[in-house]
Amino acid sequence: MTGTSAQPDPSSPISHKAYELSTADEERLGDLFKKLDTDGDGKIDVADLSKGLKMLNLPYYPGHMENFIKDADVNNSNDLSLAEFVNYVQQHEKKLRLTFNKLDANKDGRVDESELVSSFDGLGVCITRDEARELLRRIKT
Repeated sequence: MTGTSAQPDPSSPISHKAYELSTADEERLGDLFKKLDTDGDGKIDVADLSKGLKMLNLPYYPGHMENFIKDADVNNSNDLSLAEFVNYVQQHEKKLRLTFNKLDANKDGRVDESELVSSFDGLGVCITRDEARELLRRIKT
């Protein structure tokens, strides 16, 4: 996408055909974009992201927000259009799904302590079942 291409109107539905989104994902990402676009200008910048994450009671770290904008900002405008936001989120959700599927060795839809211990062991890192349990507890909260 270049700076001269037309950007979707963030107030209108996302074309799931253009982005290969299900209707549910279209609504979810469109709603999240609107919540993060705190000034309602159709773009998310660092200030919007800071305010939006705070309003959603989510942790935010200044350096991470700048990196998020920089990584997702295809046209180097220092803010994100709806299309850039959707593209970035889709890419990272796909990576998370792939990682989860690798961790979930028994394919039961959950990652348990033994799977974490085994996965870390495969990376050459030894952790105990108690450490794996604590890691899972921290992830859930």
